[in-house]
Amino acid sequence: MAAALLLSVVAMTGCFGKSSENPLIKGVVGQWHLKSSPLINDDTTDRIDVYVEFKEDNTFDLYQKDMATPIYYNHYSGTYLITDKIITGKYSDGKSWGAADGYQASINMAGQLTLTNVNLTDDVSVYEKTTIPQDVIGGSTRSAAVDETSHRFL
Repeated sequence: MAAALLLSVVAMTGCFGKSSENPLIKGVVGQWHLKSSPLINDDTTDRIDVYVEFKEDNTFDLYQKDMATPIYYNHYSGTYLITDKIITGKYSDGKSWGAADGYQASINMAGQLTLTNVNLTDDVSVYEKTTIPQDVIGGSTRSAAVDETSHRFL
């Protein structure tokens, strides 16, 4: 009888764990390409390009070509955390992402990830699920430190 009771407790615990899992956590894992941002317009589309990979272990890799470095991609890495619908993160040097209190995150049926700065609701970036090209990952990148003058797309 004690064994049956223990098995039912274990089974119930497993069910509760699965039902309370945040679906956003699984949805964010993958590779994404920035499609729209307040900094992208007709004058900057050929000089700004961003890819990000969110991994299951709560780490990320960000590849960013911006107006300061329009020839190659800078590589940044760090960790992220999803709580409810808010995603926050820190670069590997310990500096937080640009949004101090994180981004409200949502994924639509078309496979787009929308990140809205919690403190500046007009700061909205939209990413599409993709595969990051190998030349972005390894061919034309350099590791870069985050400094106060660099724009952070996350």
